[in-house]
Amino acid sequence: MIELVVGWFQQTFFKPVEKITPSKEGYKFEHDELKRLMKRLRNFETVEFRDLSGSLLSPQTIDQRFGLDGGIDCVIRIVAPTEAGARNVAGRIRNILINGNY
Repeated sequence: MIELVVGWFQQTFFKPVEKITPSKEGYKFEHDELKRLMKRLRNFETVEFRDLSGSLLSPQTIDQRFGLDGGIDCVIRIVAPTEAGARNVAGRIRNILINGNY
């Protein structure tokens, strides 16, 4: 009887803790970094985030992405009307990435 009550109590009030593996930790870090970068660049109208197959990425879909090599495989695409504008945006993004300003 006591085992039944203890077992019921454990199942009702205690949830098993999921073990965080190094690969899960790496994915979480990469997902968080990409979300931060997307948030920082959200006002750049000419910037798109896509995966290698060309599908559009968003902060809501990032957590569902797991690349075979352990990465997310994200491409930052600049869709500017002129090449000078694209170079300008690319330079600004490069500075943001280098300085960690995201």
